[in-house]
Amino acid sequence: MTGNKYHSIQGASNQQELLYGDLKLVNSITGQNLVQTLIHSVIDHICGRTIPVDFSIYGLQTIRTLFERLAVFVSRVVGRELKREQIVEDLKTAAVQDDSINTIADAIVSRYQDIKRELTEKLSSISSSSLTDFDWKMNLILSSDKINSVNENVLMLNLTIDHHEEKKEQLLVELSKKDLDQLLSQFEQINSVVQSLKI
Repeated sequence: MTGNKYHSIQGASNQQELLYGDLKLVNSITGQNLVQTLIHSVIDHICGRTIPVDFSIYGLQTIRTLFERLAVFVSRVVGRELKREQIVEDLKTAAVQDDSINTIADAIVSRYQDIKRELTEKLSSISSSSLTDFDWKMNLILSSDKINSVNENVLMLNLTIDHHEEKKEQLLVELSKKDLDQLLSQFEQINSVVQSLKI
């Protein structure tokens, strides 16, 4: 890692770096038990477990800000699938003290799968429909007469679409080689956009 860049921020983002600047507020919390309680409360919040948090025990005016910043940080490091070492480096870059770094990193690593599952569910619930299954086969179309002769491969793609609150729909798509090439090209473009927007 070079300079003061974060693993969990893709590209240059001054806004995100400013948000991460508030992470050092965790240094004002006295006692690692309170830091551990706070980070687990943040993770519970991300995972949809709304357990009331008594912010007064932390004795900080800015604890709500810290809570929100930790939620952003945890979501980004899990969304970008960072390893423990990278999480530690990001927290060091944010000027968090070593004992708090270990507490936060350990909590994220121990509950990594829960956080990832919840973030994936939230992301998939944004869409009204999703692909649940597919099947494909290749057909060869043959035809001949005195004027014209046809010899063409056609991909038959059977898609199962789940409309979350409605029923599942079967969709049959027939693609020639040219159509398939265009579709794959579009998927590559979509994938590059999705990768650039990855949490």
